[in-house]
Amino acid sequence: MNSEVRVLHVDDEPVICDLTKLSLEKGGRLKVDVASSAEEALDLIRSGSYSCIISDYEMPIMNGLDFLKEVRNIDQDIPFILFSGRGRETVIIDAINTGADFYIQKGGEPKALFAELKHKVEYAIQQRNTRIALKRRDGILEAVSLVANLFLGGEAFDRALQEAITLFGLATEVDTVRLFRLNSDSEDSDTHHSMKNIASWTRITIQTDEQEQYIKNNNIPVEKELLSRLVRGETLILNASEIQMYDPLKGGISAKSIVVFPVFVDQKVWGIFWFADYMSERTWTGVEIDALLAASAMIGSAIQQDQMRRSLIAAKEEYASMYALMRRLCDTVPDILWAKDIDGSFLFVNQAGSHLLCAENTSDPVGKREEDYPCGLIHHGMLECKNVSHHNINGRISLKIGSEVTELDIITVPFVNTEGNQIGTVTLGRDITNYCKIEQGLRISEKRYENIIRAIHIGILVVSGDGVIKDINPRALELLDARKSEIIGTSLSKNRILREMEVSDAVREVISTGNGISFLTSRSVTRTSEDLYCMVRLLVPENGGEAEVLITLDPHYSE
Repeated sequence: MNSEVRVLHVDDEPVICDLTKLSLEKGGRLKVDVASSAEEALDLIRSGSYSCIISDYEMPIMNGLDFLKEVRNIDQDIPFILFSGRGRETVIIDAINTGADFYIQKGGEPKALFAELKHKVEYAIQQRNTRIALKRRDGILEAVSLVANLFLGGEAFDRALQEAITLFGLATEVDTVRLFRLNSDSEDSDTHHSMKNIASWTRITIQTDEQEQYIKNNNIPVEKELLSRLVRGETLILNASEIQMYDPLKGGISAKSIVVFPVFVDQKVWGIFWFADYMSERTWTGVEIDALLAASAMIGSAIQQDQMRRSLIAAKEEYASMYALMRRLCDTVPDILWAKDIDGSFLFVNQAGSHLLCAENTSDPVGKREEDYPCGLIHHGMLECKNVSHHNINGRISLKIGSEVTELDIITVPFVNTEGNQIGTVTLGRDITNYCKIEQGLRISEKRYENIIRAIHIGILVVSGDGVIKDINPRALELLDARKSEIIGTSLSKNRILREMEVSDAVREVISTGNGISFLTSRSVTRTSEDLYCMVRLLVPENGGEAEVLITLDPHYSE
């Protein structure tokens, strides 16, 4: 961007001022203002911005050297050229010692004289701009170093980011610095693109409070062409027409200079680093741009690190939450659950497992072995890791604590890592002591029932719904003159006595109606005639299984 450069010429001779203005403005880049006295010039310097000052030596009230001293009190760096007809050596030395950049003596061929003056003006301005650019570069690089320390110092990220933007604003000496976050990084999408102001710094008040609040609180539309150039990694030094086209912050004072840097996070455009001047047009040098590219990369790196930190925190929180949930679930179930490493040391023990081991808490067994506990398990080889390498192991073990014996139903499975290599075992154990007691009680009860059935004087048969004999007691075998092997699994009609008693018909009626039947018959068993009181009843299981029929035979002997 070739911006206009303003020069101030101070001379009490109007002809010299006119010639200087005409000569220097040829080419269009230099703009020359004139003043007829040092006093007038000081007022212009205080109210304007000049890149170079040309001054005569002999002027009324204040000469060129005194004027130079006043200028240096205002600006130490502005180029100052003493352009005078006085050529005494002492004047030249005094001018250089006071801070003049060059001394040019009037006289000689005008064309050559003003050509030399123009050359000295442009060279002085170039030198000054180089010094300023290098100073700003050093300031930016120093800011980059300070910003790096900010983000590494553990300060809250949002606060560190705002401080970073402030440091870069002070270092570049622009009017406004803003960091925008893009809502999309796709240059090819036809969707609407916008950006949100994340952090900002202003040197002077530019926008109204209402406009500033709009910028900070709203999603601001972004031109697709601007986004497309940023996605390609371009640094945009916008000219006047581009500012009118791309500047999304329209409505207030129009910016005179804007430079925009893309901020990349994880190789994608995350946002925009925005520098703007509103009071004067600015020429950005290569060294400044390079330094700000480093600053932009620093911001992108800091944002990526913050995202990774936030993701890590979220992952840790999720892990902690899931572990807490798993721990609660494992501690809630009454079954023991533990995991061991390949050497048999505990890695994890739930609440029931710690109680079984008589441990103080669930953490106490970790790193220890079963034998470290005096009330530990009765060890079996099937529980060793080496025996659980390729398949599950099931079994029942006993634990004796004092006089009490605890029965455990155990399943032990291999514990493998993500590569499928075994790193230990996982054991699930259920306390079945009460079940064992119940089973023992059932066995005793069944035995007692069987003995009663055997001893009773009444014959008993259990028949399926289709009339097949499923069970029979010894007394019934005696009354029916049959052997158990002959009658179990056969139909009622196969037995002569039951067939003569027409028991099959009674069973079908009971199955059909659900009502019990009782009747008295007289039948011969060998040489003995007996009256048999027969009772048929329906048996309906509580679990909803197939109905069965109970037949009882109560004998009454007669001569």
